Amino acid sequence: MKSVLSVDVAKGKSMIMLSTEYGEVLIEPKEIKHNFRDFNELKDKIESFNLEDLTIFMESTGIYHLPVERYFKENNFNTLVINSLIL
Repeated sequence: MKSVLSVDVAKGKSMIMLSTEYGEVLIEPKEIKHNFRDFNELKDKIESFNLEDLTIFMESTGIYHLPVERYFKENNFNTLVINSLIL
C-alpha cells in the first residue's frame, strides 16, 4: 500500500501527517521540531507501520527544508521536494 508523509516545513519546526493512499490517517497532524530527538521519534514511528511504499513530500522553503530533507535522505527514505514556483 502506498503511503505519504506530508511535511509543512517552517523555521525550526514542521507540521507532519502520515496517511495511506486510501486516506487512512496513520499519524495525525502534529508539530515536530528540527532536532534529532524529534526526527528519530518520527522515524521510529514510521518504521513501526512496516510500510512498503512510502514517499515523503515537502515544499522547498528557502533553506528551512534542507535539514529535514537531509535527515530523511540519509535514512534512506524516498524524499521529494516540491518547488511551487516551478509548478
